[in-house]
Amino acid sequence: MFSARGYEATTVSAIAAQAGIAQGTVYRYFHSKREILDHVLDFGVDKLMEAWQPQTFIGVAGSAVELIDGVRAGADRLHDLVEREPELLRLLLVEASAVDPELSRRLLGLEAMVAAWVAGELQRGMDGGWLRPDIDADVLSHTIVMLILPDVVRELLGTGTPRVRKQSTDMVLIMVEKALRVRAVDG
Repeated sequence: MFSARGYEATTVSAIAAQAGIAQGTVYRYFHSKREILDHVLDFGVDKLMEAWQPQTFIGVAGSAVELIDGVRAGADRLHDLVEREPELLRLLLVEASAVDPELSRRLLGLEAMVAAWVAGELQRGMDGGWLRPDIDADVLSHTIVMLILPDVVRELLGTGTPRVRKQSTDMVLIMVEKALRVRAVDG
């Protein structure tokens, strides 16, 4: 309901009516519309993490190819979620971030969390010798996360398609793989 009407235009009585319950019942479980939004956001972030399944590739890969393959599989699962529920991104990135500064900071914290996971994986690869040793894991991790922004913008504009998603993912992962690959020593 928040993604369809927007936070400001959505009332607690409309939420109750949509759920088929009395408004008083809503207030028994939630103190405010803002608290409902918090729970909806938690649910949305859980859905994203469930689809992405970072545990299937973070700390698991033993080579750059395995890491890229794991990230590709995670991206494909996220694309499937966006295809099924396109309103989820709008809710998380547009509606929620516009409500108040605390929610904006919370959503930006997700980027920091993902970048920290990426940095840890980059460091693990450098320590293991399967990623080049001269990269700055912290800087590159944030850069890698930001490479998905054009895809996110296309989804918010409603112009994302399966073909465009695949092309974008392919191009981002080719760039990342080339940046991470251990350089051959001439000689």
